[in-house]
Amino acid sequence: MHKLVGQLVGFIAGCMIAVAGMPIVCLADDPAQVVETDAPQVETVRQPEGHWVPLGEYKLTFYCNCRRCCGKWAGGPCANGKMPAEGRTVACGSLPLGTRILIAGQGEYIVEDRGVKGKHIDIFMASHSACLRNGVKYAGVFRWVQD
Repeated sequence: MHKLVGQLVGFIAGCMIAVAGMPIVCLADDPAQVVETDAPQVETVRQPEGHWVPLGEYKLTFYCNCRRCCGKWAGGPCANGKMPAEGRTVACGSLPLGTRILIAGQGEYIVEDRGVKGKHIDIFMASHSACLRNGVKYAGVFRWVQD
């Protein structure tokens, strides 16, 4: 068991084990693998069937919702109509809005905005200083394709 601080206290057989009174979410391919527990709720969450397709190396830049980064669109929503969120939103003109991507060394994101073209992804950050700290990077990008 991996002990963590907070609500989550460990993993057993691929299941997250939560503190008393909190739900347990189990990621299992076979619901029969779920073990009975004393917790009040047990929920099996199936991972969507699919696979990651490599798209190659992309230029990564970072933007926030300020006037320097977004100009007249500062403070507004993304191209998909949602407000941008750090850890979720990226801008990319060469992939359809709603595309789920994995950026090596950065994590998973959703294409929610436009503004850059070609093999270039702009990753949303909550502050301009965070954007400046990250600078320009290059990384492999993968697209999630459902089977």
